Order: sequence, then structure tokens, then C-alpha cells
Amino acid sequence: MIDIKRYVWDFDIKKDDIATFDVVIIGTGVAGLYTAVNLDRRLKVAMVTKETIQISNTTLAQGGIAAPISSDDSPDIHYMDTIKAGAGLCSSKMVRILVDEALLNIEILLNMRIPFDLDDEGEIVLGQEGAHSRKRIIHASGDATGRIISEHLGLKLKTYENVTVFENTFLVDIITIDNTAVGVLLSQKEKNLILFAKYIVLASGGYGYLYKYTTNPEVTTGDGCAVAIRCGAKVVDMEFVQFHPTVLFHPMNKSFLISEAVRGEGGILYNIKGERFMSNYHPLAELAPRDVVARSIYFEMQKTNAENVFLDVTHLDKEFIKRRFPNIYSNCIKLGLDITKERIPVAPAQHYSMGGVLSDENGRTTVENLFVCGEAAGTMVHGANRLASNSLLEGLVFGRRIAQFINNHQVGSLKITSIISHKEEYENVNLDIISETELLREKMSSQAGIVREKDGLRNLLDFLIIKLDYLKNKKLQTLKEIEFYNMLTVAYPIVQAALTREESRGSHYRYDFPQQDDTNWKKHLTFCLNGWEVIDVNA
Repeated sequence: MIDIKRYVWDFDIKKDDIATFDVVIIGTGVAGLYTAVNLDRRLKVAMVTKETIQISNTTLAQGGIAAPISSDDSPDIHYMDTIKAGAGLCSSKMVRILVDEALLNIEILLNMRIPFDLDDEGEIVLGQEGAHSRKRIIHASGDATGRIISEHLGLKLKTYENVTVFENTFLVDIITIDNTAVGVLLSQKEKNLILFAKYIVLASGGYGYLYKYTTNPEVTTGDGCAVAIRCGAKVVDMEFVQFHPTVLFHPMNKSFLISEAVRGEGGILYNIKGERFMSNYHPLAELAPRDVVARSIYFEMQKTNAENVFLDVTHLDKEFIKRRFPNIYSNCIKLGLDITKERIPVAPAQHYSMGGVLSDENGRTTVENLFVCGEAAGTMVHGANRLASNSLLEGLVFGRRIAQFINNHQVGSLKITSIISHKEEYENVNLDIISETELLREKMSSQAGIVREKDGLRNLLDFLIIKLDYLKNKKLQTLKEIEFYNMLTVAYPIVQAALTREESRGSHYRYDFPQQDDTNWKKHLTFCLNGWEVIDVNA
């Protein structure tokens, strides 16, 4: 077991700036924004974001929102598609909630006048994506769904007098008393800011920046997950890290997502020899679950000694491509690539974190008054492999559930009965944090990436333990040092769980254990400061 810091920064409530709220929400992606708009307007709410309100994974979400709204679809069919994609590790209870409440939340967004794409008859246009048996992907502005939703929710919140937004504000730690969250320690303009609150909601996103190549922005260093671990919360399913199959591979951009919807609309994958290969790996070919497609591309690249493959849409109508994928088309044009005439060079990159802070159906964690939703949450709804476009839906469904729970369970006044402060007398860190961070990201990609094996994972685990042990007794003084410590803290349960799970399931592929083991491993691994625990699939 590792021994990590409880708090990473000196603070003193008698000296630092303090404010009090009913609810503090960390993160301004769809999960955080939607939680806020559903809260009782009489509650005093703070929203905290690491950079600006528009920088999050939500704004990069191109595909859309999955919802069973067509006449040939149903929550039951959506349920079965989600369970199947999750490789037997989804919580049936949580998936049932997800699909049963999908339409209600789409209706709420429509009532908020979110401009989803409509056909000439005014009906919602539905797209097809991998592993979905029906067309059920709702999108806005073609391939800019996340950005459109977050912009509209953000504008709506600006009219709420009960909501205060703290931009460019870094979450340092969650302050607890007797396993109850009572506030957050923030860093704003190099000064401490403590917000006390009756309820704290982590909607801080995932931990994609742990990997060298990722579609996530640089802010995704797993801060929410790390501070949750430090305050005693459990995390779950950390070994399940999803790699998107088709990320632009260009000298000037290796992080731009080429949406799964491109394959859903007929895009075809070719290797560098010009050979179509996906049918060799899965009967659904390009529409196979994304973990299968990502792994197939990885193996094809190895087989042909190439750094990328190609995604071809040149056989599709030119005007359709421009209309359906305006964001992808325009961004590629800026790089000198016309996707209506040329094949798109692509390669897999980290995209999404199925694991996160363990939560129940109302977003409650194992720490009292601490909630979590969105990619930061371990709802067990995605199992071992997230079904495409279920992520925005998850943020909506469980964000609203958190808001409803808080609205219906309001407590009295917040009472801080303990004198709270923290001070360390350690030596300063003597590391080149930038180079150490890049080394960590390279190791995570090569040894805990798409394909894993025992020796690589053990080597990586030893590296993490050495770095964590070194920093445990050092004084962290910069936000970059804290980010690095957070990344190490989150990487540990990812690697330890990947080493422990001696099978291949969904996004977790062990080269030395290539088969799925339904006899021994149809369970979830949870981690907290007290150690590891195995819980049943539908716990």
C-alpha cells in the first residue's frame, strides 16, 4: 500500500480568505452545469473551474447524446446495447436508471431551447455510432454537441443570481471533519481561498492527461479523483481507460478527435498499404465497440510497422460531410487536409475514464456530503467499456439526480466545530516537474495503455511508489507540483488494478491474459486509503 499526504498545501481557516455556500460544484462541464441549473434557486451555489467555464471535456464532445427516442428503439434496447458494450461489468441498476431517465432529460434540454439538429419536418436527427443497434445519437451543429450544450447551460447560469462562478481557480483539497466533507481548499491568484459548504459536488472530469496522447485538455490531471482519495473516498474501475480509435495523426495536431459518428455515417478504415482490415477483427467491422476498434488499429499498426492508419470518407457526398461534420472538416482544412478528397490519418489516443470516485444512484460517495458526477464518477454504468455517447447522458441523468437529492434533503446551518489548519515543515521538492510529468505520461501510455502485460505494469508501479514516497515528505509549493502529485496518486490505483485483473475485458487488455475470465473476475475492484476491496457487479 502507498502512504500519501492527507493535505498537500498549508492552510489556516483563521488566516485564509473564507466564504460559505450551500453547494460547491467543482467543474463546469455538462455534469457540473446541469447539476447547477437543476438545484433549488434558493440555494447559494459556487461553481469552481480550473481555467474558464468553457474549457472541459464536454466542449470537445463531438458525437452527441445517446437516447432511445426513435419509434424502433426503447430503453430496453438501449439497456442491452450498454450492457453488451460494457463486457459484463455494468451495474444493471445504474444502467436501468440511465436509459429510463434519458428521454426526460432530453425533454428538459429541449425546453431550455438547446438547438439540436432537426430535419425538414422538425424532427430530431439521429446518428448511428459503434455498438448501438439503433440510430439514437442526438447531436447539435453536426459535431459540436458538447460545446453547444455547455454554452447554453453556461449562459443560462449567468442569469442565476444565486450562482457564483470562480474561474481560474485550482482545487487543492477537500476539507473533512469525521468523514464528512465541509469545504474545499482552493488556490486563486496564488492565494488560499476556502469555501465551506453543506454539500460538495465533484464534476471535475477525468484523468486523460496522465497519457502522452489524449483527446482531453491539459487540465485533466485527475485532481478531483486525487483529492477524493486523499479525503478517504473510494474509487472503482480505475483500470478501465478508454482509448478512442480515431484521433487525428498530424504533425501539427495529435489530439483532435475524429468522432465515432464518422464511422457511423460510413467511414472506412484502411491500413498504410491501402487494405481494409476491420472485418478481420470483428463482424461489425468499423461499427464494432470502440475498445475493439482501438485495439485492432493498434495491432494493425504493429503489423505494418506504421504510426497510423487512415479513415476514408471520400466516397460520401461532399456536401453531406461538410454539413454533418463541420467542425472536423474545418479543423482539417486548417491543417491542409481536405477530408472530402483525402483519407484522414488517425491513431488511437486516450479518450475517457470509465473509473472514478465510487458513487450511488444519487451521486453520493463514501464520504458524507461529498457527491460526484460525470467522468469523475465511478457509477459502474459503463462497465469495462463505455458505449459511445453515453457519457453526456450520464452527466445529465446523475447530475440531475444529485440536484434532486440536495433539493429534498436540505440540512440546517453549516457548523464548523473543529479548528482546521495544516502546516508542513518539510524540505522543498527537488525535481524537474515538467520532465517528470512527461516521463510519467510516456510510461502510462507504453505500460498501462491499450495493451498491457505484467512486467511493464510492475515496472510502472515501482516508478509510482518511488515518486510517491519521495513526495510524501516534501513540501509542495507550486500548482504544477500538486498536479504531478495528483497524477501519481491517480495512476497508482489504475496500475495496481490493471496488474490485479489477470484477464482481458473491455478496454483492459492484458497481452499475457488475453481471454475474458467470467468465472473469477466478474467483479469491480475498489481502492481507498484503507486498501483494496472487491464488490459484486451489481452492488
